[in-house]
Amino acid sequence: MVLRNFPVSMKSIPQNKLNPFPPYEIKPGKIRGLFPAPPSKSISHRLLILGALTQKPSRIHNVLFSEDVLITLEALRKMGFQWEKQDNSIVFSGIRKPPAGVITIDLGNSGTSTRLLTAIAAALPGEYLFRGSPRMQERPMSPLINALRALGVCLEHRDGYLPLKLKGTRIRGGKVEIDTSQSSQFLSALMMLAPLTREGMEISSTGAIVSESYVQLTKELLKTAGIRIQQKKGLVIIAGDQKYQLTDAKVEGDYSSASYFAVGSAISGGSVCIENLYQNSVQGDRAVLDFLKAAGARIFWRDDQVCIEAGNLKGIDVNMNSQPDLVPTLAVMSLFVQGQSRLRAIEHLRFKETDRLNAIIGNIQKLRGKILLDGNDLIIKPVPLVGSTLPTFDDHRIAMSFALAGLRIPGIKIENPGCVNKSFPEFWNYFESLKQMT
Repeated sequence: MVLRNFPVSMKSIPQNKLNPFPPYEIKPGKIRGLFPAPPSKSISHRLLILGALTQKPSRIHNVLFSEDVLITLEALRKMGFQWEKQDNSIVFSGIRKPPAGVITIDLGNSGTSTRLLTAIAAALPGEYLFRGSPRMQERPMSPLINALRALGVCLEHRDGYLPLKLKGTRIRGGKVEIDTSQSSQFLSALMMLAPLTREGMEISSTGAIVSESYVQLTKELLKTAGIRIQQKKGLVIIAGDQKYQLTDAKVEGDYSSASYFAVGSAISGGSVCIENLYQNSVQGDRAVLDFLKAAGARIFWRDDQVCIEAGNLKGIDVNMNSQPDLVPTLAVMSLFVQGQSRLRAIEHLRFKETDRLNAIIGNIQKLRGKILLDGNDLIIKPVPLVGSTLPTFDDHRIAMSFALAGLRIPGIKIENPGCVNKSFPEFWNYFESLKQMT
């Protein structure tokens, strides 16, 4: 069964209330062929915001039109930024016309949209009310709220969660601390805000920076937009009153989306070549190639394609602090290797679109797999498995990761398959076109 055209509308964005679809039944097979990696969700969010803030016409090419990115685009429109879609590009006019009255923006369950746009709105004239899905109202915002308050921003909130109301104004800037133990998005948000302040900002992070690779991604994209940045251990310094200069940019292919087919080919005994990826990308999920190589897969670059060939896979022991989105995929991979795997530093998965840690453990247990939470590590030991109908918890990465289990285990069904719209609307089409029945 191939599901085509899950509805994702530019005008009516579903807020985690997707049309009901029956569970997606997966037949075992091997992943083989050529796969064009879709545009990066993380880079699409950031480049669109930077393009909107550029006070002249700008064009962002190769945008990912997924549910989350459409939420960011619609929010930018409501904030007064003028843009139009031209093929797979978004063109900003360079003009902002904010509407009168309170600007109400529904951010669904897009954590990236919520954190980044809240900070940006704080420096733009207007009154804003940010709302979100029930799950987004459970995801933490306190670190960003505290930092904005320290900068003099006037805002109201619900005990550190959405809904949140603020009044945008010209911010002076200065020294500010941000707790990055739950999400790196708080730090990325302040980094994107800093150039809009009068005097700039010195941002110090407290606690370990989870998903630190996304901070480096934000840094590189800010530099692409002409922003001067200094970074030292635990400190980011950005001068104020800088102009964003991003008149033309292209979104690169997404390693997170590519990871499903890279791992799928390795565990199914297949082979896949993936194009549209940058070999020297700063995306943290590029590490999937290193993890697969450590497990025993063969990885090589040919022209502008990376190829993955299956091998005799063995267990891995890796730190996942900077690659949280890969954890569900590697957990599934670990079911089909020789020997035990340990995925370290995974505690911040509890704050994702769902409690992703419980989702992984629960679904592996439904397959009668052996998985143990040891402090902040997941330990997975391969044992004989059985098919089952698996819940997705409305989480796109749970759906796509556990679909891979169906390549090896008969009887796998994925509930609510439409949740992949959040980051990869064409996932099921590619999954079926690349799968060769065994």
